[in-house]
Amino acid sequence: MRIILSAVILFAAASASAADDRQTEASYITHLCKVVVQKPEASADFYLEKIKEMSLRGESSPVPNQEPFDQEIAEEVVNSWLSLSPEQRQQAKSAEGCQQLMASEFQQAD
Repeated sequence: MRIILSAVILFAAASASAADDRQTEASYITHLCKVVVQKPEASADFYLEKIKEMSLRGESSPVPNQEPFDQEIAEEVVNSWLSLSPEQRQQAKSAEGCQQLMASEFQQAD
């Protein structure tokens, strides 16, 4: 019985963690897309710094239990953008177009 309960707790924790990661990815993609619309050709460091600034600033309203900045996920998002072809980047002229493109890139990676 304890083994089953432990397995259920571990599964629930892993599921919550995966959902948090997806939410963080989506948030970082949103931040990146706001930046790349204005500056589509920049360094990874520039994009990472902007994502971090926007994330920590909490652009909407202050979040009481805001998650700490996740450098690893931010790097995945930036590297995904930088790995796109010039043609793909051209398709992402608007923040919405960029978000759709990046979301599909992350779905393919999963």
